[in-house]
Amino acid sequence: MTKQTNLKRRHFLLSAGVGGVGAAAAVVAVRSSGESGPDAVAATEQDKRGYRMTDHVAAYYRTARV
Repeated sequence: MTKQTNLKRRHFLLSAGVGGVGAAAAVVAVRSSGESGPDAVAATEQDKRGYRMTDHVAAYYRTARV
């Protein structure tokens, strides 16, 4: 392996790492820009107020029968 090939690999790995960090930062920026007003807080509190039978839960119960 020549020194030139080794430098190309290092440059590729460095670029891939920087790209991964950039992608992670973009995801965090998108997720943190959601609603944060009083309506969003009220909706979140209402969703936490107890058990709700949903299609997903009903499907689980159907598959869990013995």
